[in-house]
Amino acid sequence: MLCAEYGPVTVGWDGRRTYVNPAGCERRVDLGTLVEQVRLAVADRRLLHLLGVPRGYVTTYKLYAEAVGTSPRGVGRLMAANPLPIILPCHRVVRSDLSLGGYTPGADVKRAILEFEGALCGKRPCKVVRPAPVADVSEALRRSLGLS
Repeated sequence: MLCAEYGPVTVGWDGRRTYVNPAGCERRVDLGTLVEQVRLAVADRRLLHLLGVPRGYVTTYKLYAEAVGTSPRGVGRLMAANPLPIILPCHRVVRSDLSLGGYTPGADVKRAILEFEGALCGKRPCKVVRPAPVADVSEALRRSLGLS
């Protein structure tokens, strides 16, 4: 597994999907090198709207649902099935009351990532945006991860 650091977490890529804090890493590289290996085509196209939530901001399940034409519960299922966590930042989706909601690696990991990205004021998200489609996916991905 190829691994890179992203703030408080390690991102692993096995050639099919990414993992947050994977158990084993065969080779460590910088985040930009890992991102070059990742194939976004493995992800549901609706997940690309995550790149329209800038680093340092969050969106809500409801706002995301409106953007992609589903229900907030549907967004929860979509985020849970995200094959590229961190790369497609599902951790930036929170509940409408601005509590963090679920995250497969755990709420503490989600909080740590959002703190690293500057999206929290105290313990709560404070900058909320409506997700938007992106014109240049590669550039949006680099901005999202702080690579450009």
